[in-house]
Amino acid sequence: MKKTYLPHMVLRFKPFSSFHPSESAILLTLAVSVGLTSGIGIWIFTTAVEQFTHLFRTDVAQNILGQWSGSWGIVVTLALVGWIVGALMQRFVGEERHHGVAGIIEAVAMGGGRLRYRRMPFKALAAALSLGAGASVGPEDPSVQIGANLGSFFGQYLRLSEERIQLLVAAGAASAIAAAFRAPLAGVFFALEVILNGEFVTSSFGVVVLSAVTSSVFTQAIAGTEPEIGILSYTLGNPLEIPFYVLLGLLLGPVAALFTRAVYWQHDFWHNHISLSRPMKTAFAGVLVGIAALFVPEIMGAGRETMAEVLNGKDAEFTFGLLLLIGTTKLLMTLVSLAGGFQGGIFAPSLFVGTMFGGAFGRLIHEIGPTRITGDPQAYAIAGMAAVMAGVVHAPITAILLVFELTNDYRLILPIMLTTVVCIWVAERFEPSGIYVLGLLRKGIHLQHGHDVDIMQSVTVAEAMTTPAPTIAETASLQELRDQFRSCNTRSLCVINTEGQLVGIVTLTDLQQAYEAGHSQNQCVADICTRDVITTTPDDVLWKAIRLMGKRSIGRLPVVKPGTRELVGILRRHDLVQAYNLGISRKREHQYLVEQIRLNSLTSAHVFEVPVIDQSPVVGKPIRDIPWPPDSIVASVRRDGRLIVPHGETTIKAGDRLIIVAVPELEKELVSLING
Repeated sequence: MKKTYLPHMVLRFKPFSSFHPSESAILLTLAVSVGLTSGIGIWIFTTAVEQFTHLFRTDVAQNILGQWSGSWGIVVTLALVGWIVGALMQRFVGEERHHGVAGIIEAVAMGGGRLRYRRMPFKALAAALSLGAGASVGPEDPSVQIGANLGSFFGQYLRLSEERIQLLVAAGAASAIAAAFRAPLAGVFFALEVILNGEFVTSSFGVVVLSAVTSSVFTQAIAGTEPEIGILSYTLGNPLEIPFYVLLGLLLGPVAALFTRAVYWQHDFWHNHISLSRPMKTAFAGVLVGIAALFVPEIMGAGRETMAEVLNGKDAEFTFGLLLLIGTTKLLMTLVSLAGGFQGGIFAPSLFVGTMFGGAFGRLIHEIGPTRITGDPQAYAIAGMAAVMAGVVHAPITAILLVFELTNDYRLILPIMLTTVVCIWVAERFEPSGIYVLGLLRKGIHLQHGHDVDIMQSVTVAEAMTTPAPTIAETASLQELRDQFRSCNTRSLCVINTEGQLVGIVTLTDLQQAYEAGHSQNQCVADICTRDVITTTPDDVLWKAIRLMGKRSIGRLPVVKPGTRELVGILRRHDLVQAYNLGISRKREHQYLVEQIRLNSLTSAHVFEVPVIDQSPVVGKPIRDIPWPPDSIVASVRRDGRLIVPHGETTIKAGDRLIIVAVPELEKELVSLING
């Protein structure tokens, strides 16, 4: 038989190399990769924590040191591990601008999502050692570090755009929470609420969800599907319980605010007043935590076993006083652990404190009232768990969903939501910012939720308004009104009553029309003023006030205290010009800060800003004549609100602020060189 060859048919098949997947397909593939690698990373981290826990608390503290020191073996163990953690962080990580999640938020918002992922293994090891030895910290912060750094690694390695890197960092953070707590929903909303700073778009939601689901599936395949804290069966049995949940939220709000502020107060105290090397400082913190653990051993580590015992009703030995003692000691030792240098997070301690205080509240009202009215004491512990975490982090959706997934019980979701909302409302009265945002604010970083709407949203009405507002009493005559216009040199006056409350506004046009209509000069201002007045408050951002003035075609806007008619100022057109200049200045400062952070994230060096005092030895000297240490460079000079790009002939003046790029170890040497 004759063979027939059809070479032209081969040409119909395109070579495989010509296949180009879409950008969406690549992004979804990366989301799965980030989720899977994050799940594996968290599993390794969790396993390391379990192994270190057995090694340090059982083998070292009990079996070895316990032979000659008894229960004090845990104190020695924590001191030893503290020294190791401090040395590890000093040698391989160095000083960081922010602790944990705050640094990730900054990198996503201002650094293009670029994280120094090479440091992540050392930080994870230090956190595993801290948790294993019993430091009062949580596993979620190092877990988020693992996931976020893996996302940043994928993005930087593949040279993706900044928007894609930021998205992968958020996906990694969501995967970490999903794996660490077996809570994929909480992980997704943690990424959206905290990491992406409330910016929600459909594309980011899909990537974050896919990554969190992948991580959660892997974790459940390895560790099972049981909820982290038992299986609970509590319900809202009586509507009369609702006021008790409201009261619990009111009581826990100040606790959450105190927790937030105390973290940074302790950080500053240890940084400024305890003059020890980093390893010795962490060892000293270990001694303090160990001594506290001798009397209250429940405070060690994340404390999930203790929380499970309280929430599952195994609380015969947990009296009202004991629960308060455990919660208070846990709060204090968390402050010491974090300030002293142990590595870990604030999620688990805030959940723990909320559980103990909520449980104590439940025990108290259970003793006061009948069970049919007060309900189960453990139910208040669950609500307290979500409330304190929401009040500390300022992420209510994340807190509610996390507690729901930890307990796998939906029946208490309504009282949990109620207590959480009340708690965060009260906490914001004492401390408006959550613990991560407060860390950024302390560094001068102000992040707006969502997109940057307008340059004027960085300026508040209080900063732009004229105070005091020109006023006139409603009982004043038209003659007095005319004299007041001349005295104040203005075309409008705010009309107030005898109590100083805003009644209306009167303009020069109103006065002219009154005279033209033949009104007597004995008539009062109340007869001709406009009473239907649009107002604003001092805390409103200026762009909202501008939009309101434009919509109503008005040239002035009275400013009153929130919820009252008490006049505090007035916003006029010429005030907006000055406010615009202030907004431009702040925008320029923000862009300048962004560039500093980008430079910091792209290099291994740090960016220092050192002020030049009047008695500085470098005043009057050109930059080229100053003996700068190696591995440092003066990047820019800020002088009288201007930014100067320096050269060798640039002369340093008193009041300048030098922006220097250098390795972290040179900070003290540079300050000494510049200011003696």
